[in-house]
Amino acid sequence: MEELNLKALLADESFINYCKGYPAHDVAKWENWLQDRPQYRKEVEEQKRIVQALAYHVTVTTAEDNYLRLKERIAKKNKKLDTGFRISSWLKIAASILLICSISYLIFRQSFLFKPDNSTQSLVIPGEDKALLTLADGSTISLDEVAVGTLALEGGVRVEKTKSGQLIYSVSESESNNKSASNTIATPKGGQYRLTLPDGSKAWLNAASSLHYPIHFENNERRVKMTGEVYFEIAKMEKRQHGRMERIPFYVETAHQEIQVLGTHFNVNSYPDEPGIVTTLLEGSVRVTSSLNGESILLRPGQQSFLDKHFVVGDADVEQQVAWTAGDFVFKSESLAGILRKVSRWYDVDIVCPPHLGKLKFDGIVSRSQPLTAIMDMVEITGKAKLKLIERRIIVTD
Repeated sequence: MEELNLKALLADESFINYCKGYPAHDVAKWENWLQDRPQYRKEVEEQKRIVQALAYHVTVTTAEDNYLRLKERIAKKNKKLDTGFRISSWLKIAASILLICSISYLIFRQSFLFKPDNSTQSLVIPGEDKALLTLADGSTISLDEVAVGTLALEGGVRVEKTKSGQLIYSVSESESNNKSASNTIATPKGGQYRLTLPDGSKAWLNAASSLHYPIHFENNERRVKMTGEVYFEIAKMEKRQHGRMERIPFYVETAHQEIQVLGTHFNVNSYPDEPGIVTTLLEGSVRVTSSLNGESILLRPGQQSFLDKHFVVGDADVEQQVAWTAGDFVFKSESLAGILRKVSRWYDVDIVCPPHLGKLKFDGIVSRSQPLTAIMDMVEITGKAKLKLIERRIIVTD
């Protein structure tokens, strides 16, 4: 009997779709494959049933960890898997708990639990790349509605929209007669956007966020203001000072804190409806100062600060904090209230949740490209709470 190439199975989206039962063309593909190889039908159907069961019964948290490790190993090999994979008994698959968990996690990510039905529940689609750009003269541009190319030329700076949907600033003149001009980019609920600032720094805006910045940075410092959540990759800039080269610092201002950066990657979550401001450092170093009491702390890579009335510094779960930039929701012992705040911003829906249910904790990973029902089902399958979607409002009950 031929043996199963399990890596190919995990990588074959059409097989996962076959287990889900949709779309029809993938189901037909595997049925045709089995018609040509009827001797394998019993084993394939057995594997299909076990895969379906695993999707419901394996803990998502364990699967998440194992899937990420498996994904890293596969990525390192960087091989294109043979599509003509071989079949074997399920016992060899079941012998590896790691791979079992990985299968269930992959199915979870591919919406196995979220098969569309014909119910009357409203379908709320996920957010997308959209934002409003306000120029120095007060005019506005809806970035999701304009064509690719140059959008504006102001103060010696060209503003362009790329084919990939990003906004890029580039200096087109050495001199400008209005170096104090500034722009603002703002995403609505259900929106996100990426841009490259005039100094080459990059910023990713999450839903319901904004970034205010000059189109020409000063020679001694670079300063921007933000609301909501923004991930930054700051370009290093230097100037000659007292006969030596010195870095030009970059400052990020929020409502209650200021971050001083010399060149680094970090994420700032400063939504007003969150318990506090969370600053997570991935690379480099930043100094975070509270505008409430002047308290100041220095973060190292892998650390994060939480600011309410005072700073609390600790180790960060970096993957969880920046998962949104990779298109995922990652929940690790997160309160239902916190999950629903993220859901509200990304799907542009209202939430009605009793305080006692908002304290429930959940684990899981869901792609931000999934419809809203994906997260609702993730919560409901635990049996801890019921979620009902009425138009654009989620109502949570016992």
